[in-house]
Amino acid sequence: MKNKFMITISDIQGSRQYTLSQFIKVIAMWVALLIMIVLVAGGFFLHHLSNKVEEAQAKTTQAEEKTARIQQEANSAQLLINTLIKKQQKLEKKIQTKTESLSSLNKHLGEIEEILGLDSEPEMYDINRTNIVKREAIKKIEQKQLSLTLSNILNQSIPNGKPISYRAVSSKFGYRIHPITKKHTFHAGIDLSAKSGTPIYATADGVIEYAKRKGGYGNYILIDHPYGFKTAYGHLSQLNVKVGDYVLKNDLIGYVGNTGRSTGPHLHYEILYLHKWLNPAKFMRWNKQNYTAIMNQEPKVNWDAMLGYINRKLHH
Repeated sequence: MKNKFMITISDIQGSRQYTLSQFIKVIAMWVALLIMIVLVAGGFFLHHLSNKVEEAQAKTTQAEEKTARIQQEANSAQLLINTLIKKQQKLEKKIQTKTESLSSLNKHLGEIEEILGLDSEPEMYDINRTNIVKREAIKKIEQKQLSLTLSNILNQSIPNGKPISYRAVSSKFGYRIHPITKKHTFHAGIDLSAKSGTPIYATADGVIEYAKRKGGYGNYILIDHPYGFKTAYGHLSQLNVKVGDYVLKNDLIGYVGNTGRSTGPHLHYEILYLHKWLNPAKFMRWNKQNYTAIMNQEPKVNWDAMLGYINRKLHH
């Protein structure tokens, strides 16, 4: 038997002998077992750590979403505050306007007191006279409101202002030598020279009575307005309305052209009252400040009857 290095292990159960190679195998087995235990424990630890990291990331994401919601709510709150500030400013402006109106009313009361011969001292006249002053002030304010309303009605209903932006008046209203026939004839409207394609606008509220080609007028539009007025537009290149359409003052109705019997691009513009032609040049100068003077310059229109009719409607 060869010489071998022997290891003897004794315990209460007896003694066991191992050769060196057997002992190394046992040690190696325990080391392998220990490594396996360490690896398994490390795997569990890493898995646990990974779960913790995912939980931390989830909490971070939730925190970011919550921060975003808080920021959004803060922005909404700031927007609401800005809106409330604007409303407050508008309210303050209205209060200031009401205060100014009250001051103006007090001023008018003072003027009416002077007109009625009432003493400026309150104790010098009784409550009945105070009521008279108030009624007179209210009546004066109502008259101003009715006057403004009447002016607005006339401005929308009576043809007025310029139907186009023009370069010059190429032919006036009245008798003239016709540029094509060379005959002395009556020119029922006014010719406004402008580039072809220039927009044409209605000069008052009304309904389209005619909108197509009409002899020498070329492409032609006729608008029926309130209180007996009509306007006509000739030589258009294009129509923007059709029969039966309702239009308001300053609505686009067509474009300047050179259709029909015409020597160049222009708008032939007419104003009629109960089938009688009126000079459009007068009404093109019409505005809210001078309209009464324009009325006095046009005797063909029964202005008194018209104003009486409108006033009766306003009082009803």
